[in-house]
Amino acid sequence: MIKGIGCDIVEIIRVKPTLVNKILSPEEVIMYQGFISMRRKQEFLAGRFAVKEAIVKAIGKIPFSQLVVLNDEVGKPYLISPDLSVGNITISIAHEKAYAIGFCVVE
Repeated sequence: MIKGIGCDIVEIIRVKPTLVNKILSPEEVIMYQGFISMRRKQEFLAGRFAVKEAIVKAIGKIPFSQLVVLNDEVGKPYLISPDLSVGNITISIAHEKAYAIGFCVVE
């Protein structure tokens, strides 16, 4: 049974690198720093922001610092959040030219 859904879209250029430590967890910062091009860094940061906003819309207010979004061996994003006990959360992130979108379903 679906308990909540969330969706957020953001213009990539609006998510500034000065927000890295407000948006990303320490694990995500390591991933972010591993990208060479600034464009890829911007896409990554905007995607993480969008999906975390989507999660907040689905489950309610929670600090971004408690949401850790990693990728599995084939690149699929998944959420790690030890303090969250709302059920199964499935997420997706996409980028296209100037925009990034985040989507989540809580079951």
